[in-house]
Amino acid sequence: MDEVKKVKEWYDEHSETEWNRLEGFHFEFEITKIMLQRHIKPGKILDIGGGTGRYSLYLASLGYEVTLVDLSDGNVAFARKKAKELNLNITIFQGDARDLSKLPLETYDNILVMGPLYHLFSKKNRIKCIVEAKKYLKKDGVLFASFISLAGGLLYYLDNCPEEIIHETALDLFDCMEQDKSWSGRAFTEATFIEIDEIEPFFRQLGFSKITIFGQEGVTGPRLRMLQLASEEVRNFYLNLSVKLCEKKKYFPYSNHIMYIGKI
Repeated sequence: MDEVKKVKEWYDEHSETEWNRLEGFHFEFEITKIMLQRHIKPGKILDIGGGTGRYSLYLASLGYEVTLVDLSDGNVAFARKKAKELNLNITIFQGDARDLSKLPLETYDNILVMGPLYHLFSKKNRIKCIVEAKKYLKKDGVLFASFISLAGGLLYYLDNCPEEIIHETALDLFDCMEQDKSWSGRAFTEATFIEIDEIEPFFRQLGFSKITIFGQEGVTGPRLRMLQLASEEVRNFYLNLSVKLCEKKKYFPYSNHIMYIGKI
């Protein structure tokens, strides 16, 4: 079974877990919302790999016309349920980010790819995903694309299962870190952890020019569990600090997720 089938099965079974991952005050969600509002263009939005609809529904609540596509039937059903509960109107389709040709899509002013690049192991498939997204992006449109960072792979194992890595194939994650190479393997499901220096050249070769790159958890990344339990005053202090520093490359290793924003 290839990684895409395994990923689909995982999300089909864990859609509620994925929704709850950003429940409440969560730095990844809060920082990303701020950066989306800063760079998103007026007009329509296509959210490819939009999961259970966290960002699609947030953007719909701001008045944007949003279309969500996701690989997982479970995620699609959950997003439809949440849209109905919240009385928000978004268009939702099930589909594979590598081939959207069978869906009745238009062209869009903004495209979000905030899931597929986490899970596609081969560079060929990651290219295919972005080339497909580009077909639906208007001239001067804005692309928002997220990766899990190579450092995020290490943080995942340290936070969730520090003993396991010694006994499994994920041990070569450390070799990739030493060699400045991206790594793909088993984490919460099949996942790809990107070497940060690969991001900008990847999009440049596909015809995009960078607007910005930022760490979605900011400098708070390794301590989020404590901060999310802190007082509102403390949370807001570190949120503001994280937003100020999130575009500084030297602090990217503190974030599990890295977002590229670019245009054609």
